[in-house]
Amino acid sequence: MGNRSVLVVLLSLLIGTTTFATPGVVVVDAGHGGHDRGGAPYQRLPEKGYTLDTARRLARTLRRQGVRVVMTRDDDSFVSLSERTNISNHYGSGDAVFVSIHYNSGWREGAYGIETYYNSRRAYRLAALVHPRVIEAMNSADRGIRWRGYWVLRRNRLPAILIECGFLTNHAEAARIQDPDYRERTARAIARAIMRY
Repeated sequence: MGNRSVLVVLLSLLIGTTTFATPGVVVVDAGHGGHDRGGAPYQRLPEKGYTLDTARRLARTLRRQGVRVVMTRDDDSFVSLSERTNISNHYGSGDAVFVSIHYNSGWREGAYGIETYYNSRRAYRLAALVHPRVIEAMNSADRGIRWRGYWVLRRNRLPAILIECGFLTNHAEAARIQDPDYRERTARAIARAIMRY
């Protein structure tokens, strides 16, 4: 085997075994909490419990993979937006990311699907990995990846995304969101994407 053939074999072996560098820290933010129930005023199902449960499942899955996880809240307590970003900005190193979990609401009952928001070019990379996996896990519609100036995104020094994991105001989607298996699939889909970031 000539030198060139050996080089081709070595390159193909290296490419085939390429590993992804996972974030050193993932700040997991369960939206709302305490007196802030989340969602629209008329909404029957409060958002805060579903965000917390999904965030806990995500944290558990990531920790099993050896990732260090920091939760902005781990119980039904109110944490202000500035406190959430203060927690996140404490980990302002190059290998940390921020993921905020939410469930959507809409004036139109027929609205359904997944939306993902980001704050920077680096955050867009993470959003582009997470978004399609959540859609697939939830068998839902793609409502797009968008830049938004939400506080937890624009005041964040980390690559930060906010995922709206379905509509609690849509009867069919709300029924799925209430299923713990569904939230587990969602959490695992997000975790798989983070591990590839």
